[in-house]
Amino acid sequence: MSESSPPAGEIVTPLTLIRDRDFRRIWMAGALGWMMRWLEMLAIGVFTYQATQSALMVALVTMARTIPMLFFSAFTGAIADGFDRRLMLLAGLGVLAVTSAILAVLAITDRIELWHVALGMFISGIYGTLEFPVRRAMLGIIAGTKAGTAGAGVALTLDSGTNHCMRLIGPVLGGLVLTKFGLPGVYILGVVLFGLGFILVWGANYNAPHHDAAATRIIGQIAEGLRYIRTNRKVMGTLYITCVMNVCGFPYGAMVPVIGDRVLGQDAVATGMLLSADAAGALLGALLIAKFAKPRHFAPIYFYGAVAFVAIVLAFSLSQTYELSLGLLFLAGLGVAGFAAMQSTIIFTAAPPEMRGRLMGVLAVCIGISPLGILQVGLLADRFGGAAAVTIIAAEGLAAMVVAAWIWPHFWRRED
Repeated sequence: MSESSPPAGEIVTPLTLIRDRDFRRIWMAGALGWMMRWLEMLAIGVFTYQATQSALMVALVTMARTIPMLFFSAFTGAIADGFDRRLMLLAGLGVLAVTSAILAVLAITDRIELWHVALGMFISGIYGTLEFPVRRAMLGIIAGTKAGTAGAGVALTLDSGTNHCMRLIGPVLGGLVLTKFGLPGVYILGVVLFGLGFILVWGANYNAPHHDAAATRIIGQIAEGLRYIRTNRKVMGTLYITCVMNVCGFPYGAMVPVIGDRVLGQDAVATGMLLSADAAGALLGALLIAKFAKPRHFAPIYFYGAVAFVAIVLAFSLSQTYELSLGLLFLAGLGVAGFAAMQSTIIFTAAPPEMRGRLMGVLAVCIGISPLGILQVGLLADRFGGAAAVTIIAAEGLAAMVVAAWIWPHFWRRED
């Protein structure tokens, strides 16, 4: 496959891409995987807190999911440039379906222990390392073939919006399933969702060329990608802000089950709605971005979205009422939309085709440093409480954004 420009006068829209059978199948498989990710995050967080009454244990179990991205993503990205991405995706979905089935049996027979749950999260995290360098690159390549750079941008924005949609549905569904069917219900649903994702990818045709050198020189390819990053200020700044968000922003989610219980006095379903409020705002923001954003707006949308998110999370940490917390997290979601939609788009469109897998892998590594943030928020929560811990990390995040604005001013200056 090679990228081309769309025919003159043709407007690329998400619906245009969804009509493509192969794009639609890869996109829907991702949606199902994300639904399980956000459902599981809420359900496992509530289960762990109910079982241990420890905010630190909630953080540690959550961290088990994010550790693989830190250690494996760069290798996955380099491998993805030299191997069949479709087969890699099929292998990942198959392993997740089998893992969910084993955990469901352990839960049904009442033999499941916390370390089993943590191991399941770790395996899910390994699959997460495929998201950026494999599945998202597949979407960008398919769309790029149909409509050039504009098509790739719409594809990745659509995929980001789909993630937000699943974040809207997943936590509430997770709370409902956990309340009604317990942990067995959560894992049985995982078997269904991952199995459907496997079937969708199996039926997709994907024939993009491979760059064979990546298969035999993985370390060299990673080093080449890192050298390239040093020459591209746009990519470097994007990776820095990604690190800030994953250390000082997104770890707040690990404390939502704790804040929902201790500060706001809510049950699992109502606590799930807090995460869904964030997702609802993000979904609305992603739709607006997909409709109105132009390439010259990408960097400012990315930067201001990140700043808004961290600032509003800080306000959420100080809230004492459930209704205000819901409203704040909805606004925070609008900020997430700008950050998430442009994150992959900037990297993908700024990189030459032979570098995309590696750079998306490096991006996943930057996302994968979130265990540092989760561990930090967990230790702080153990000492000061969940809400105070979120206050501290959000304040750190705002300070880091000031540094980004100083070093990379193109983020807040509109590009012409």
